[in-house]
Amino acid sequence: MRCQSCQQNPATVHQMVAEYGPDGNQEIREVHLCGACARADGVPVPAAPAFPAMIGMLGKALLSQAAATTDPSTACPACGWTLRDFRQTSRFGCPEDYEFFGKYVEEVLEQIHGQTEHLVPQEDAEGADLRHALQDAIKREDYEEAARLRDHLEKLDSPLENPGIMD
Repeated sequence: MRCQSCQQNPATVHQMVAEYGPDGNQEIREVHLCGACARADGVPVPAAPAFPAMIGMLGKALLSQAAATTDPSTACPACGWTLRDFRQTSRFGCPEDYEFFGKYVEEVLEQIHGQTEHLVPQEDAEGADLRHALQDAIKREDYEEAARLRDHLEKLDSPLENPGIMD
């Protein structure tokens, strides 16, 4: 949606304006402006939260969503830290909490990342050999060979063309 004032920038400030018409009836009008036009018209423009604050808000929203089925008063026997404490601070009270709240943490990680295991793509021997050969071809100034090797490496690195590489 474009700004209603300048018709150039995307509208990022959306406001509902209640006005009274000549007959005394209230009319609601939507206003969509870009940040610059909104400031020029005196419309308050909320500042975007800083990145860490935004991540914190996102984490807390996901944490509260995942905990809907878990009793928030369940406490760790080692430290007494509760699920409610974890949801409010996004921190654990002791190392045993990782195991005690493990099922809950797994749900949260699944929601945030789409999986619960940390996967690191491993470069196979063929890729390493090709990269070494590419460097050698560049040093020898054999650019045709270097281009061929580069193209072959791109095919190996592309998960769409080689879906089994990440497994």
